Amino acid sequence: MKHLDFTIDFETCSLSSDAAIMQVAVVPWLRDADVEPFMSKADAEPFVSYVDLRSCVVEGMDFDPKTVSWWSRQSDEAKHAVCQGLAEPIADVLVGALDFIRRLVKEHSLDSIYLWAHGMDVDIAILRSLCRRFDIDLESIIPHTSFRDCRTVILEAAYKLACQQRLEAIATAETLLQDGTPVPSPAVSPQEVLAGSRKAYDLFPPLPSQYDGIQHDAIYDATRSTWYTWQALRVLRS
Repeated sequence: MKHLDFTIDFETCSLSSDAAIMQVAVVPWLRDADVEPFMSKADAEPFVSYVDLRSCVVEGMDFDPKTVSWWSRQSDEAKHAVCQGLAEPIADVLVGALDFIRRLVKEHSLDSIYLWAHGMDVDIAILRSLCRRFDIDLESIIPHTSFRDCRTVILEAAYKLACQQRLEAIATAETLLQDGTPVPSPAVSPQEVLAGSRKAYDLFPPLPSQYDGIQHDAIYDATRSTWYTWQALRVLRS
């Protein structure tokens, strides 16, 4: 059975499902890869496109003053990252992203795909809203059973790792206490993971330096989510 995973990321001017969009990225990846999940550029270079915000205005899409203000406080690098490319109308960008997925399904003769996003309440909701707006049958491209949430998988795997570390710390403590040596605390507690602490990501190997980028650049955020989701799946399978 041939399968491929994709991670999608939108950079937006609102958190609502009808948010105005600045940038879209889609990263294809291989869940069963041994060294890293990313496909070679020869097989499938990630999709990234920039949106002409005028097209969002005429479509009546949402601009939230709080989100716009939040963007104004981000780094110059982050602002440049979402504005640097040639901007196209939102309808064309949407079609381009979905055609990218369809093309890979056809080229690799895939039997199934999953579409991942960092949380189900924003990116997937935005994708569904866009497809309704432009009368695109999303179900025929990505069945509703194929949507997946990166954050949940990452935190569940991190919780497993944190519990393992705690058990190891307890076992180590028994030996250290006998010697009078201070007992080190685990780097991240299970309680911190359950609370959604970003320290949960520290439990996994970091994203390789060749994939470093600017936070809030859609292609970097999608790449980072892909890396940690892949790592999390490996933990949950072990």
